[in-house]
Amino acid sequence: MPRDIRVVDSITQPDDSEGAVVVAGSHGGISSGRYAAQLGLRGIIFNDAGVGKNEAGIQSLPYLDDLGLPTATVDNESARIGDGLSMVEGGVVSHVNDAAADCGCEVGQSAVECAAAMSDAERDPVREDVGNEMTQEKVRDGDTPVWTLDSIGLINDEHEGAITVTGSHGERLAGEIDSYIQADVAGITLFDAGVGKDDAGIGRIETMDERGIPAATVDVESAQIGDSTSALEDGILSHVNDIAADLGISPGDSCSDFVERVREKK
Repeated sequence: MPRDIRVVDSITQPDDSEGAVVVAGSHGGISSGRYAAQLGLRGIIFNDAGVGKNEAGIQSLPYLDDLGLPTATVDNESARIGDGLSMVEGGVVSHVNDAAADCGCEVGQSAVECAAAMSDAERDPVREDVGNEMTQEKVRDGDTPVWTLDSIGLINDEHEGAITVTGSHGERLAGEIDSYIQADVAGITLFDAGVGKDDAGIGRIETMDERGIPAATVDVESAQIGDSTSALEDGILSHVNDIAADLGISPGDSCSDFVERVREKK
């Protein structure tokens, strides 16, 4: 069987990928796993996003193992998160699930070797209508409302002028011309994804400076990546952009401190 291996910056990007193996720049959290489960893939490789609190950055592995989908992650120090090309050029496998191990995948392989092993294995594609289950909730009302959103992809015109606490990693996708935030929000937090290669996990917050938006990243060891409620309740800031710093926000502040400081200044 000829190999069908797709390389994308985000797991939300593959189109008509039935039977393919996908190498995606997304974090390996549960929300990414649920999305991958619906695509009819024969294998998937994510970025481990520094693994982080409660191993949130690799939670898709046991989840997809239960569905029989070979899944692996690459070390975030070996490849830039949000960058599929970086994943295949330098990605080194950090974790595999049992289904992937059965295909011959193992820790220390290159992402390309792992993807080829998945593609060569005689396994049926996996497609499960599990629902993405990414959540969004307005947690505070008022002139500057506060929303928790598990993905920045959920941001739309409804969030104009709001503070958005997200579960997404903090890197702009490779090839993005704009910053992909689809509204002029009052402030935004993302996850630092362990920072990783080329400081990729914090790349997006500088683009928020260009738009006049205070932005910060949450330390992936303090809260669960992919889970915006965890970010708001437990998150500790690791990096802030210049506009946030001008508001008196600093690394080491809590995510809830960020929210209150931005609200005070609006």
